[in-house]
Amino acid sequence: MNYGLMRRIIGFTYTLVILLFIGLGFCYSNETNSYYRENASRFDDYWTVNGKLITFPYSNHEEFTIENTLPKVYGDQILVLRCYYEHFIVSIDGKEILEDRPNKLFGKETNVGKKEIWVPLSEDYSGSTISIHLEMQKALYGSELSEGFITTRSGYGIMQLKSNALSAVIFVLFTVTGVFEVIVSAFFILKRAHLIRKLSFEALFYAGWFSIISAQWIINETRLPFILFGFMTGFSVLTIISFLLMPLLFYSISRTIYLRTDPVDNAIDIFMIVVILISCLLAVIGYIQWGWLIYVAHVLDVIAMFMVAYYSFSSIKKEQQLNARTGIALANGLFIMIACYALFKYIVNVDNNYTFFIIIDLMIYIMVQVGLVYRRIGLNVREEKEFMQAKIFAFTDELTRLGNRRHFYTMIDDYEKNKLPHNLTYIAIDVNKLKFVNDNIGHDAGDELLVGTAQCIKNAFSSSPTTTISRMGGDEFAILIIAGKAEVETRIRNMKIMLGKWKGKYIDGITVAVGSAAVWENPDCSINDLSKIADKRMYEDKALFYKEAGIDRRTNHNT
Repeated sequence: MNYGLMRRIIGFTYTLVILLFIGLGFCYSNETNSYYRENASRFDDYWTVNGKLITFPYSNHEEFTIENTLPKVYGDQILVLRCYYEHFIVSIDGKEILEDRPNKLFGKETNVGKKEIWVPLSEDYSGSTISIHLEMQKALYGSELSEGFITTRSGYGIMQLKSNALSAVIFVLFTVTGVFEVIVSAFFILKRAHLIRKLSFEALFYAGWFSIISAQWIINETRLPFILFGFMTGFSVLTIISFLLMPLLFYSISRTIYLRTDPVDNAIDIFMIVVILISCLLAVIGYIQWGWLIYVAHVLDVIAMFMVAYYSFSSIKKEQQLNARTGIALANGLFIMIACYALFKYIVNVDNNYTFFIIIDLMIYIMVQVGLVYRRIGLNVREEKEFMQAKIFAFTDELTRLGNRRHFYTMIDDYEKNKLPHNLTYIAIDVNKLKFVNDNIGHDAGDELLVGTAQCIKNAFSSSPTTTISRMGGDEFAILIIAGKAEVETRIRNMKIMLGKWKGKYIDGITVAVGSAAVWENPDCSINDLSKIADKRMYEDKALFYKEAGIDRRTNHNT
């Protein structure tokens, strides 16, 4: 009998029974609603403008005055009106009691954070006429009076917490999991796990930050932080910056998952970073209003969603059958459609309930993306745990401490499980004059020649997280790197400079023959095809070296 399975079934059944009794306690108690105990009530009826009754939401592009008669109020209560205002003056029975103060951020006046009017009340105001003279913000998507409450500050916080319970739960969940993902992924990135897992951990790193930033944006949209702590301007700026960073992180996750390192992709990434930095700087110095950064964020949203949609479409088009990559592409498509709908609701009415759709959208996106990343990471965890020590010996060249031929072919197998990245380049390297050194100086000198070559190759290429370097045997080395043409050429040039300057006990300066081949110039090629092209070019380079040096390669003597 499987006692482990039985224990799980019993534990699961026990948990269900406990939850059932808790649910019955809520459903069949004689106190089904505690709303009457809360010191809070809506106050958005019977407002008038110029004697005419209005209904909320209400918008007016001119300055206007709204009036109403206060009910019975108490000294610990406040009147809260939700609206994006530029300026307001509050009067009770014609006597001015409150006027907004200029908001300043970094010494510059700003209208950011002007999204709620809080009017402190007194028992003396009961039954009095309250008048509020308003000038609304000139926002591109409109600005309007949306809701009104008479409440205490604590009652307002409880009311918001109850109405945004899902947002609060998602905030905690996204923050905790995001921090965990960032810490774990950063550890393995710094540990330099093998290539495919390293790329997966980079995707997890971006996904973790996306969760944290999304959580910050979600909780700020509930208004709970500034209800509890104040600092309405500060939390509003934090909301805007979070909203700016979300499309950048969304794009970064997708780039890493799809192994996109083309110059165009890099340029878009840099463009988004620069736009965010410049926009924030202009807002800090007061050249533009912080609120305008929302429009910048929406432009970045469109760019990111378009590029990810393109990646997803390209991925589906290239695959011949349904697999994990096709599934992630379809999930991206669903995410983009819901995000577009939420964006449309925001543009039509900034006070629309678009946040609900974004929360659902983020839940779908993060669960799918992180699920894929964990699946990728988990594929090799058991193997790596069981055979880690054996791999160190089996996959390492004893002389140069680089990967060996077996390691290189294992990496090739990892690549060929999926479509080869567009910027994957195969580089073949062969050391010149090894036979001459072995015959005339000695095998210790020949070993030093190989070790020096390995060190220079490693110094020139290992800073790239997408590089695999191996000694294939004898004087032959091979490199796989995902990078653009310019980067590959720069690294090869730097390697040759390092080799020329290298000095050891026996060797003073090293020369090598180099040949390379990239997927972008040989579409639909396998890595084996790339290796043949690179080898051919490398042997042409070697022949040119011996010809220019006047050396007979077969005898290593001058001709």
